[in-house]
Amino acid sequence: MPQLQDCRGVPHTAANQDALDAYDRVIKAYMGFRVDIGDRLKEALTADADMPMAHVLRGYLFQLMGLKPLNERAKKTAEHARALTAEGNEHEQLHAAVLTSWANGDTKGAAVILEQILLDHPLDLLAIRTAHYLHFYSGDTTAHRDSISRIMPAWDEEVPGYSYLMGMRAFSLEEAGHYDEAETAGRVAVDLDHTDTWAIHAVTHVMEMLGRQQEGIEWVNRHVDEWDGVVHQFANHLWWHLALFHLALRQHDEVLDVYDKRIWAAPSEDGLDISNATSMLMRLSFRGLDVGDRWQDLAEQVSGRLHEHLLPFNDAHFMMPLAMQHDEPRAAGYLASMRQYVDTNDNSISEVMGDVSVNLAESIWAFGQADYDRTVAFMLPIRYRLHGIGGSHAQRDVFHTMLAVAAVRAERTALARALWAERIDRQKNCAWSWQCYADALGAAGHSKAADEARERATAIASV
Repeated sequence: MPQLQDCRGVPHTAANQDALDAYDRVIKAYMGFRVDIGDRLKEALTADADMPMAHVLRGYLFQLMGLKPLNERAKKTAEHARALTAEGNEHEQLHAAVLTSWANGDTKGAAVILEQILLDHPLDLLAIRTAHYLHFYSGDTTAHRDSISRIMPAWDEEVPGYSYLMGMRAFSLEEAGHYDEAETAGRVAVDLDHTDTWAIHAVTHVMEMLGRQQEGIEWVNRHVDEWDGVVHQFANHLWWHLALFHLALRQHDEVLDVYDKRIWAAPSEDGLDISNATSMLMRLSFRGLDVGDRWQDLAEQVSGRLHEHLLPFNDAHFMMPLAMQHDEPRAAGYLASMRQYVDTNDNSISEVMGDVSVNLAESIWAFGQADYDRTVAFMLPIRYRLHGIGGSHAQRDVFHTMLAVAAVRAERTALARALWAERIDRQKNCAWSWQCYADALGAAGHSKAADEARERATAIASV
């Protein structure tokens, strides 16, 4: 098979240039979260049914879906890719090894191989994005940031896909706490491509972390006509962020409107859709709001997936509807399944599950049963290890909030006051956090400080 170079100069085994051009279009669709990615992949495989990297990418896409049947297909695709790359170049062989490790639960090992690829091929956009994803879902913010930083010298605006690189740089900087640099990089990316939702999302995270709610609402809606309908389910995550901004402003009707029309407009098997929906309902429940029968639909969606254990982040969110629906048989089975996975597997997932996920699931279940002392008992020891399940600071905040709410309801007054003091230090512009801090101060006997906190909450909400 001929050795050709893609539009960024990365070597590939492909039947001809037409096949490689078709592969480049798949990569563009992958980077842009486009709804037509499946069609683009079919075109590439039609042009060259034996192109190694087309099969590797197919396997990566299976893994990204986070569904057990597709995980099995990813394992078979990995076997096929290894066979195709046996006589190919080292770059392709390493990608096949990544897919094998990832499909078998060794996400950390897969990330190590990707970084090896990027030492020699810093323009390999597929390796960059896949490493970006795996570092993110390992909760390793330093590796997430540095993975992009060390390849930046190889890139400039003349390299195809530069806006995507800048979007990833923005998000990695934001998660590492470099907010000013993150916003600058994200705005560069969006100016280059208004449909780059990953870059839009990165700047949205900056605004969330800094409490710039009204500006965040305007930002999410700024180019909505250009990306809505072009982007696949990831668009729902941007709507989730929009709802978060409304939630911080105590605009609860707007939150439920976004939930029903965007976040969970229809049942979905997508793990991110489920985490968006469950975590938003949890946040509303913390505030004592009635969410109607919305939990029931989510409980049905997760009930058939309780033994997958493909992503610790998803596992944590699957417990939420079971707990809030008081589904003890399924919850007990789920916890047993998690413990069995820890006992019978030795990979990145079992490591996190044993260290964090079982306790986290127990705490969520206890919260749903209004056993707030037990919620605190399970959550307090793991709170600083929660990053291990992956996800962003904004996403994982639902668990930290649960602990703070549980401390109040368990009448752990000193702990509650301390936890809410932490939160208002990080969320200076969240009206609800100030109100909760006021309640905690009042319970602890600090009446004057409680009154001042309530005034702050009212002032923020009235803006």
